[in-house]
Amino acid sequence: MLHLDDKGSFQYTKQYKAIAFMVSFSYRANDCSNLFFRAKPIEPGDNRNFPMDFIYGKIDADFELQIGIREFQIVMTKDLHERMGLLYDEIRNEYVELNNKHL
Repeated sequence: MLHLDDKGSFQYTKQYKAIAFMVSFSYRANDCSNLFFRAKPIEPGDNRNFPMDFIYGKIDADFELQIGIREFQIVMTKDLHERMGLLYDEIRNEYVELNNKHL
C-alpha cells in the first residue's frame, strides 16, 4: 500500500519470498530519479528479528546502487551473498517499474 509521509515522500513495502527479503521503498512525490530502500533478511526458523534498516540505500537513474549495512561485520554466507545479488536485481526492477508509471 502506497503511503505519503509528512516529508512528501511515498512509501511502500514488498516481501520477496523467493529471496527471503522484506523491502521498504520510498521516493519523493515530485522526483522518481532516486528510489530509496531499507531491507531486512527473513530467515526461516531464525528467531532473530533483523531491523528493517539492516541493509539500506538508494538506486538512481544510472542504476548505481549505493548501500549501507547496519552492522559492519556480518556473517556472509554463500546463500546470503547470492540473495543480496538477487535483491539488487529486484531493486533495479522496482526502479524501472516506478519510472515507467510516471512517464
